[in-house]
Parts: sequence; structure tokens; C-alpha cells
Amino acid sequence: MVVFRRTDVGGYFMTTIKFILIFLSITFCSCGQKNTKDKVDQAAVKFNNSAMAMVKYLKNADSSQKAVELLDSATRLDTNYYLGYFNKLMFLNSLKQYDKAILTTQNLIRLRPDAHDLYIIGGVFCEKNYDTISSKKYFQKSLEICDVVLDTMSFKNNDYEMIMTNKAVNLIMLNRNAEANALLKKLGETQSDGTMKKITLSLMGLNKNQLIEMYYSDKNSR
Repeated sequence: MVVFRRTDVGGYFMTTIKFILIFLSITFCSCGQKNTKDKVDQAAVKFNNSAMAMVKYLKNADSSQKAVELLDSATRLDTNYYLGYFNKLMFLNSLKQYDKAILTTQNLIRLRPDAHDLYIIGGVFCEKNYDTISSKKYFQKSLEICDVVLDTMSFKNNDYEMIMTNKAVNLIMLNRNAEANALLKKLGETQSDGTMKKITLSLMGLNKNQLIEMYYSDKNSR
């Protein structure tokens, strides 16, 4: 599915999930997430680093499972190790262990409860796990956070377009397509960057299943 973050390619593409979406692909691990506390257990960091050495073998189930085990060790040692949880998502997605990915996302949300993009990720994993009731709650919460932020944010803010786009993503995932299309059209009309305008307008007319498929497709995971 699609979550946009300022730290990604072109200013927005977070990564996937072959994932992300575009939901969880190799770019996912390169977001440079900052840990939520100043000091991290160094033994946990070593487990994380060992796991990340296996990214190049992401499509190998045995390697991905080993990476998950290493990251499990990291987060057991340091239960507030944000990066350890975040990196784990990539491997769990590769293994299609969506139930465990949801639990991992819940830990990320525990550490960053106001991060609207984490709720989008959680919602997509619920969709992949055929739990549309739970996914709706995640997308609704993300939308609420986006609205609160946008209410006090100037359109000149560097993050304005990113949050507006993620708001539209939430609307699509909540089957509020008319609202999403209107928002995307308005946003696209104000964008001067041709690449970003193309990305924004490409989301118009998509339903939630098409959006998930779009970002899980092989061509977007490379």
C-alpha cells in the first residue's frame, strides 16, 4: 500500500511493503528510522546488524526466518528498540507472516502513537491477513491524526504534500474514493514538481484492492 515519507526516494516513496508497500521491500529498511530512546542495548544492535546483513537474501525463506529470529532476540533485549521492530516488518512481510507483522506494528505504535504512517502499515497488514474490521480501525486512526496535523499546518510546510497524500490513501482504504479523488486532484493541481504530480494523479481512480496490488507488484518492489 502506500505510505509516503519525506525520507524516501523522490522525497516521498517510503518503501514498500514488497511491502509497502512499496510496503516492505529493501527500501523499507533504508528509511533511517531514529530510535525512540537515546541509548540502545548494544547487544540488541548487534543482533539487528546481523539480521540486516541478510537483506540481500530477502527472497530466501530460511534467511528471512533467521533474520526474524535475530531481530526477535534484539527486541527481547531492548523492548523499546524501534529500529529492531521496524526492520523485522520487512522480513515478516517477505515470509507472509502477516499476523506477526501486525503484532510488530503494534509495538511500533506503542513507541510512536502519533505516527500516522504506522497505522497505515498496520491497516495494510490486516488487509493482507483478511481482517477488514481491524484494518478499518487502523486507517480511521491514521486519518484522524492526519486531519489534526493538517488543521494547524501551512501548505508551505515541507511535509504538507506528504500528509495530504497519506490522507488520500486512508480515504481510499476506507472506500471513500470520491473524497480521495477530489483531494488528489486538488493537490495535483498545485504541485510544480512534475514527478510528484504524476505520482499524485496516478492514485486517482484506484480502489483499495488496486492500491494494495499496485504496491505489492514486482515492478514496484525492485
